[in-house]
Amino acid sequence: MNMDVRHRTVPSRPSLLQTATEVLVADPGASLADVARAAGIGRTTLHKLYPTRHALLLALAEDALDQLERTYREVGLDAPGHEFPSVLGRLVTALLPLGARMEFLFRERSLDAEAGLMARLDVLDAPVRELVGRAVSAGVLRADLPADWVVAALNSLVYSAWEQVSLGRLAPVAAPGMVLTTLLDGAGARDG
Repeated sequence: MNMDVRHRTVPSRPSLLQTATEVLVADPGASLADVARAAGIGRTTLHKLYPTRHALLLALAEDALDQLERTYREVGLDAPGHEFPSVLGRLVTALLPLGARMEFLFRERSLDAEAGLMARLDVLDAPVRELVGRAVSAGVLRADLPADWVVAALNSLVYSAWEQVSLGRLAPVAAPGMVLTTLLDGAGARDG
């Protein structure tokens, strides 16, 4: 039997940046040698790509922001406010696999002095805040909760769901519903 290898499905290997993120989230004090070993490359190769630990950390943060920005674009956050629950469901489902990247971004304090990175981080949630504002106007969310609070709660819930999934305490398929229920029951519009 002549099998054309070009049509075989080969599982993709996690990217170096994804692996490095996971290693450093699990152990923030991990060495570059630990990162290289986990990624299946030599230390010399890692040092050629990222000559210092700071360079690697900066690359990880930029990669995380790229992933989050792409996810926000793909989800369609420009939807009308009355579509907030369905958009939120798509967003949470798309963000859960990025939990390690979100944790890295929000926990890695050594990058706080990077002005360009901080500027990107500051505007990252703007489309979500705008969607929350439209949801408030549509009566889907309570008007007495600031949009920044709802976005912060959403980020925290997504992180918590990712963590619970990674610990085996929550089924991945159940996680989006848990986030939605918690957020919407806590921030949902009140009748009367």
